[in-house]
Amino acid sequence: MQVPDGSIVPCCRYKDDEQVYPKSFNEGYKNIWEVIRKKSLDGKKIKGCWRCYQDEEAGITSMRQSAIDTNSEISYDYKTNPKYAETELEFIEIQTGRFCNLKCRSCGPKLSTSWDEDLDKNNHLIKNFFGNEDHKYISIKQMPKTNEYLSSIKYDTVKYLKNVKATGGEPFLNDQFQVFLSNLVEWDIAKNIHLEVFTNCSFFPKEQYRKLIPKFKSVKIDLSLDAIGERAEFLRKGSQWNKVMDSATEWVKVSQQHQNVSVVIGHTLTIYNVLYLNEFINWIANHFPKEIITSNFLDLHLAQTPQYLSLSNFSSDNQSKIKQIISKHKQQLISEHKDNEVILSIVEKSYNKISKGLNYVSNDLSNEFFEKANLIDDVRNENWRITFPELAEVIHV
Repeated sequence: MQVPDGSIVPCCRYKDDEQVYPKSFNEGYKNIWEVIRKKSLDGKKIKGCWRCYQDEEAGITSMRQSAIDTNSEISYDYKTNPKYAETELEFIEIQTGRFCNLKCRSCGPKLSTSWDEDLDKNNHLIKNFFGNEDHKYISIKQMPKTNEYLSSIKYDTVKYLKNVKATGGEPFLNDQFQVFLSNLVEWDIAKNIHLEVFTNCSFFPKEQYRKLIPKFKSVKIDLSLDAIGERAEFLRKGSQWNKVMDSATEWVKVSQQHQNVSVVIGHTLTIYNVLYLNEFINWIANHFPKEIITSNFLDLHLAQTPQYLSLSNFSSDNQSKIKQIISKHKQQLISEHKDNEVILSIVEKSYNKISKGLNYVSNDLSNEFFEKANLIDDVRNENWRITFPELAEVIHV
């Protein structure tokens, strides 16, 4: 994965603060990959992959496992297959920068410039993210807002690419990302590449992007949406729900015009929105054309960070209450959509995933949730209890 400061890390979920990362992508990616691959071949756990291991221990399919399944046609027997003794770069994940027009509750200043507005108002909020190491925030603000290294990636580095995954910030706000995609088209390798872009869906990208997208072998547009209406605007601060719906509608049109373009929804599930998944699924069923909705249309992720938003970090009593409520929601959805097999499949997969997440009890961080949620409320002049009244009733103090 290429990040804005030029460092190379294995993927967006990888986190090892003790790891030293190479800085030159065109040469550095092989260095970090060889280290990770050797540990994997030796049967050793990789420290920075703890998030995926935690998912797997809870019986949840991790991003690591999903990536293996996606590339199941590839032989991973590196020790016996000489073809893979020397690897070429076939997959690249790009963090397009921290430049973003939203400041989502499940995110933070490392991945969004819009959070700066809040942190600059309140020193307690800086400490919320960085503790006593205020200098880290200063360092982040001094970094380039967009990934300027993207336009310097060379043809020889990416000529064997098969998959490109782009996250942000907001990818469609980064002109360097557009240059990178343009290069892939100009080098005549876009036709070989499966492109996946995560966008916050708060706007529809400019025409230059829309012209490039159909030129790839396939494109998956992952709309990052966590709720509907006022709850959506609360969780993804800066978005306007009517514009989000307009943007989603435009993406649907693109997918209908181009067979190689598909649309899915990436849904980050936190303690905030767990009791509102039912209304979100109903919105999907009512807003999107049936022909584009598949059983994988809703890609639900259980948030692990910030830890105080994770379902696993609330008391067993609170978790028990949540289980009872979502069980009723699930049955209501099944009854309402009994004639729609695709929506029923989405309901089953989503609520089963939540159940597994609730079974993985870790630390009770309820007090930390109240403290941090209230802190952000004070800065933004909001009140999470008003926006999420059912949740407030379940986890009240």
